[in-house]
Amino acid sequence: MNAVVTVAIGNIYEKMSKITHPSIKAYAEKIGADFVVIDRQQISQSTPHWEKFNIYTLLNKYERIIYIDTDIIVRDDAPNMFDIVPFTKLGMFDEAAFTDGRISAMEQACKTYGVIAKNWDGKYYNSGVMVISRTHKYLFKKPEVEEFNFYEQSYLNAMIAHYKELGELVMEDLHYQYNRMTCMDKYTGEERFASYLIHYAGYPSLEYVLELIPRDLDRWKSANGKYNYKRHILVRVFGGLGDQINSEPAIRFLKENIYPNDDISIMTHFPRIFSHLKLPVFHHGKFKPTVDGGYYDINTLPGPETLQWRVVSNLLCHTVDYCSMAVLRRVLPVKDKQPKMEVTLEDVGNVLDVVGSNVNINDLVCVHPGRHWPSKTFPVDWWQKVIDGLHEAGLKVCLIGQEEVLEKTRGTLPVEVREGMIDTRDLLDLGSLFALISQCKMVISNDSSPIHIAGAFDKPNIILIPSCKHPEHILPWRNGNQDYKAKSLYKKLTLEDVSAQPTEVYGSLADKVKGDILDYIADPEEVIKTALEMCNGESK
Repeated sequence: MNAVVTVAIGNIYEKMSKITHPSIKAYAEKIGADFVVIDRQQISQSTPHWEKFNIYTLLNKYERIIYIDTDIIVRDDAPNMFDIVPFTKLGMFDEAAFTDGRISAMEQACKTYGVIAKNWDGKYYNSGVMVISRTHKYLFKKPEVEEFNFYEQSYLNAMIAHYKELGELVMEDLHYQYNRMTCMDKYTGEERFASYLIHYAGYPSLEYVLELIPRDLDRWKSANGKYNYKRHILVRVFGGLGDQINSEPAIRFLKENIYPNDDISIMTHFPRIFSHLKLPVFHHGKFKPTVDGGYYDINTLPGPETLQWRVVSNLLCHTVDYCSMAVLRRVLPVKDKQPKMEVTLEDVGNVLDVVGSNVNINDLVCVHPGRHWPSKTFPVDWWQKVIDGLHEAGLKVCLIGQEEVLEKTRGTLPVEVREGMIDTRDLLDLGSLFALISQCKMVISNDSSPIHIAGAFDKPNIILIPSCKHPEHILPWRNGNQDYKAKSLYKKLTLEDVSAQPTEVYGSLADKVKGDILDYIADPEEVIKTALEMCNGESK
């Protein structure tokens, strides 16, 4: 004989039982088990939670027991857990990976009950759902001391760890779908209704739960047996413009290949980057959840405080790869690494309004005299020599970027504009800048966003002046490689002269320069010569 057992003691649990027990009882009937309700305090000296240890006596009568807390509802298509968990194993859900404070709880329980578990594997099981066989009876002999430590749960876990270590107990880790707790929201992005058993432990109050459970039961009922629920994913895009552009391939792959039918929302400083994805896009701080469950929350650019950064920092790999590891836990195939962005006719019209309708955008050499970290900021006269030399060589120079941005360390340097040059600085919105770069002849820039914008389009040639990052960690992938219509020009990297050792506890200091930046970057003459060769088709 088998049984499904629950405990419902006290006024509030009596009220709750009227709502939840019908689904638990129906489940018991479906799997051919008795339904047993422990509704009065018999063996506990403190809280009703310890009445679970009536299982010790019930196992004299029943060969197997599924214990289910009263604050749980069961979906009508829930499989028979006796078929899922072998007779020789104890089935429970391991909540340790999804909750806090379980290590200290185990330490305290082992101390209180004199349990030795030297080789504890870190698993901590929730006792709200248990699949038990008669061979596990010894675990449910109630201790004399009833310590409040997640009620009876920590005691059970101490005993489980002890007997596992002795080789006398084998566990079957139940999938969270058989004990769906609130702690799973942020890890799965999955609505609780997608699970077979919803467990309301962890909600703010039992009074709130009494109001919530009927609504959830109605939600299941209205599904008419079609339990198809979307995952809810929130992608928080961080970093500068270039960093956020480089997150686009991973987000696009997420949408097209990983979660094509789910609910994905994006928060960013630059919504225009992601307009072509046809997803809800919000400015940071403007997002409002549409479901009462949690979202699977992704940060595209984990910072130095995170484990990912300690494994490989964004400074020492390509940002497309760094973002894909953060978003997808993988590196993308090369064919999927190129960013994509949308340009409209209105964008092109805005560009012509600025540069003049008589100007052929295809002839423009866009130069971005960018400033940022000391290691990315070159002397103004260096940039002046570059743009003057390009202009004197007959190329149509067009300055791009912003002279003033909110972050005072970013922007462009105050180079002088000669007659015949075009200056679009501070005159283009983001879509218009995309349009200009998508159609121009060439982009010349330090390690900055114009390089990454150019990487989204086939047409422009690229000349990168790298300094603190390796060019292979900057140049975009186009046509399957990073050399397509692209050159990087430098003498050496500032990164080579700062510590990038794994033992360097203060980071690589790649934003600093030792000595003169001119010892690292290419001479203006080399930039001008290379630009002429590429524009005239002499370099592929």
